[in-house]
Amino acid sequence: MGVSVDNENIVLIPGMPTFRKSLVPPLSIKLPLVVHCRRGMYILKGLFCSFCTLLMLAPTLAFIFGDPDGGRTLFEKMALLGILLYALSYAPFLSIAAAFSFWDAGLRKPALIIDTHGLLDNRSGLSVKWADVLSAKPIMGRTGYWGVSLQMREPALLPRSIRLGYPLLWRRKPGEAHIQCSFLTAPEHQIANSILTLVHRSGGQLLPAHPVFWSSVPAVVPQEKPHKE
Repeated sequence: MGVSVDNENIVLIPGMPTFRKSLVPPLSIKLPLVVHCRRGMYILKGLFCSFCTLLMLAPTLAFIFGDPDGGRTLFEKMALLGILLYALSYAPFLSIAAAFSFWDAGLRKPALIIDTHGLLDNRSGLSVKWADVLSAKPIMGRTGYWGVSLQMREPALLPRSIRLGYPLLWRRKPGEAHIQCSFLTAPEHQIANSILTLVHRSGGQLLPAHPVFWSSVPAVVPQEKPHKE
């Protein structure tokens, strides 16, 4: 006697393209999809961001203490000032990114829970229903998917959290939330496409990602729901 499968709890997503094949069979994802943070990767990310923060602060020390005799020319002072301003603009972002990475490394709850009704992100406190999502689009990184951007029908549906945007709350529209899919226990491709498919299933619009010069943008093609047998 076969076991019946609840087709509502299964989503079909596009298969991950490879160098040898541009078209691969779709993948079947069983819901709920519960993923945790990869602790080691987040610790390494926190250490890297901390190191970069120190590098960004080095020009500040050089500018303040590096010329006690006042021997620098005006051009050297202007060049160092430009480097200093650039470094100080990124130092806060990198330091907070390091703090978030160490925080996520110690997260005991699942980072993401995705089911047929909605999504829960325990990193930001975001809890949304798919019916409340107006549109979704993938966010691409250098190696592929970074995450998904969700545009809510009502901005009031989002929690007040400083972790709804990336990079660190830049370029976020009212009612928009960014869901990070990297460094988790499930592949970014599966998480992002599961979110996109469930948004489309609930009537939301799928938007293409912005192309970037270092990676190709995969087509956003919603898959058909499995047929009941």
